Amino acid sequence: MKGSIPGILYGPEIGSPLTVMLNTKELASFFRLTAGTGKLIDLDLGDEKKSRKVIIRELQRDPVTGNFEHIDLFQVSMTKKLTTTMRVHLTGMAEGVKLGGILQHVLRELEISCLPADIPEGVSVDVSALMIGDSIHVSDLKVENVEILTDASQAIVTVVPPTIIKVEEEVAAVPAEGEVPAEGEVPAEGEAAAPAEGAEAEAGAEKKEKAEKKEKPEKKERPEKKEKK
Repeated sequence: MKGSIPGILYGPEIGSPLTVMLNTKELASFFRLTAGTGKLIDLDLGDEKKSRKVIIRELQRDPVTGNFEHIDLFQVSMTKKLTTTMRVHLTGMAEGVKLGGILQHVLRELEISCLPADIPEGVSVDVSALMIGDSIHVSDLKVENVEILTDASQAIVTVVPPTIIKVEEEVAAVPAEGEVPAEGEVPAEGEAAAPAEGAEAEAGAEKKEKAEKKEKPEKKERPEKKEKK
């Protein structure tokens, strides 16, 4: 049916699972208001005069569009405890964050056990007093008429130090006076000039010497005189 999502209803109060159809807009509105699946819902089915108390056990969505595809509903007994989840809401601004720390919200949901009538909307955790390195654990929470099943040693929220990245500046090695830079190295400013000037001076002297030789004519050797007998 257009505008509806198919689902199944089951539980200890029901002999056989029932197929149901839920209004998509009403379901979307419910999630906007509650932001969770653990809340108790009054479900009206057809011509039944009394609504059924149910909770959402599983909700399937399209991985691409995010649209609802299927829902599993569990009908509860109001006199028996059940296992569900409870949302964790953080309040306040941590002192450690003001000093440069980073707030990490580790656990956003807790597993709990309670009677259906005692299912809380969620639990609020005040982080205002947290300094850098401080944490709030599951063991620090107390919720009336609710047993928290999540491991008590787990951290719910913590403030960690900021990450500092050190950037080391590379400094080119300067060869000593007279030292020839290794292959691929670029000599420091002013170093390349000295060898170049020396080479130019040497080349100039050689040219001058050759020019002087050309200007002076070579002396011809006189033949030796023969003695008369």
